[in-house]
Amino acid sequence: MDTPDFSEFTVLIAEDNWSSFKYIESSLKSTKINLLHAKNGEEAVALFEQNPNINLVVMDAMMPKMNGFDATEKIKALQPAVPVIILTAFVNQESIRQAVASGCNDYLAKPIQRDILIAALCKWLPEK
Repeated sequence: MDTPDFSEFTVLIAEDNWSSFKYIESSLKSTKINLLHAKNGEEAVALFEQNPNINLVVMDAMMPKMNGFDATEKIKALQPAVPVIILTAFVNQESIRQAVASGCNDYLAKPIQRDILIAALCKWLPEK
């Protein structure tokens, strides 16, 4: 896979686990994407409200203060067109149902592989 140039895009990563965030950050470094980091669902919603230039959200499902499903509902109420990709270690019918109900556009299982993450961003970010 050729490494895409995402330098025109801003993505909010909502991930409470520091090592998981650093893995995502390092996986996307070569794409030149602009990243914002939220450590919980409440912070994700606040950062989304403060940054109208966010093109996509990568949302951990299980976070403190507000889970990813509730944060997604709030973000989608603010800006329905912005894609949200949920990340979860618990792949089962209930979590898929929650993801769909909250308005997520895509669903990726942890541990996430770099190529799968980049392919998801290619799928949901607009063409240049």
